Amino acid sequence: MTLLNEAQVEQLKEITTHLRQVRQEKSIRIEEIAAQTMIRAGVLQALEEERFEELPEPIFVQGFIRRYGDALGLDGNALSYTFVSNVVRQDSKNDHKNSDKKPNTYIPLVITYILLLVAASAGLLYILNPPQITSESLTSEVNSQQSMVTNQ
Repeated sequence: MTLLNEAQVEQLKEITTHLRQVRQEKSIRIEEIAAQTMIRAGVLQALEEERFEELPEPIFVQGFIRRYGDALGLDGNALSYTFVSNVVRQDSKNDHKNSDKKPNTYIPLVITYILLLVAASAGLLYILNPPQITSESLTSEVNSQQSMVTNQ
């Protein structure tokens, strides 16, 4: 599992202790919970015995808590939410700290889009409206062709 801070570990300990107590009160074996939830018994034992280093990423642990709670007749969503909200809050704090260290050197995309739009518009305007042939250039071209014909 990724490293959790102390508050997250304490929260996970409280949740798993509660789950273990409810399971024991209902006299349900861990193998029965494993079969019902499709979670390996080893993972459930690691949860109950607080061997958190053997567990996968927190998002998976959230799903385990939800299914485990549901199998015991508890509100698994509420249990998993208490764990994940703590994890998400901590992760967003870490992301905020990391983003403060990055230099703010970027070109706003709006400028790039505006330049691209202007270039595309100019190209389209040129293609759709070719340069107009004036009557002067046309008469000079006709005269040059006539002189070529008479010279032959």
